[in-house]
Amino acid sequence: MNLPALRGHNAALVLDLLRAAGSEGISRLELAERTGLTPQAVSKITARLRAEGLAAEAGRRASTGGKPRTVLRLVPEAGHAVGLHLDRDELTAVLTDLTGAVVAERRTP
Repeated sequence: MNLPALRGHNAALVLDLLRAAGSEGISRLELAERTGLTPQAVSKITARLRAEGLAAEAGRRASTGGKPRTVLRLVPEAGHAVGLHLDRDELTAVLTDLTGAVVAERRTP
């Protein structure tokens, strides 16, 4: 078994759900339910994402029982991606934040 690859896959699952949740965020329990991971695994992954600055607390949500759930959200400005589109007449470069929102765009002939 390739543990680093599995860890990366699980972290990617959690990151994708955090991205999809938007600024409203998502609780660890919801992350566990939607990924099929154990609550302990989700706690370890989210702790690592928080330590890396990729995720942050976004408040608390009322619980159906027990203590209120802490909600986590993605930190959009924690990283960026570059996309390039090259066609016959033009090169387009796009810079996005972690949510996929376009931060900058340049076109050149």
